Amino acid sequence: MSGRGRGRRSFFEGDSESEGITPVLANMVQLLERLVDQTSNGNGHSSSRMITREDPQEKFRRQRPQEFSGTTDPLVTESWIKAMEVIFDYLHLTELERPRCAIYMLRGDAMMWWEFFE
Repeated sequence: MSGRGRGRRSFFEGDSESEGITPVLANMVQLLERLVDQTSNGNGHSSSRMITREDPQEKFRRQRPQEFSGTTDPLVTESWIKAMEVIFDYLHLTELERPRCAIYMLRGDAMMWWEFFE
C-alpha cells in the first residue's frame, strides 16, 4: 500500500503482549497488497469487465461474503482473501471496486488495523 503508514510508529510498538502479533499483521499487509495487485493484469487495467447499471457493491453483498475480524493464523487470512478473489472474479469487479468491497467486510480488530494504516 504505497505510502501508507510511512514514518508512523508501529501500532503495537512497545506492547510486550502483542509482539507475536506484529509479524502476523505484516503478513496481512503483504496479503492485502497482493490482493490489490492481483486486481489488474500488470498494466493498470482490470480484466474484461462486463458493463452493467447495477451497483457493484450490491452485487458483491448478494454473494454473502464472509466478514473478517482479524486473526493470528495467516492461513485463515489467506483463505478469506482467496474467497474474496473468487467473488471479485465472478462479478468482474474493477481494480477500484475490489478493495472497496473487501474493506466493507472488515470488522473489529481488522477494521481498526485498516483505519490505522489508511
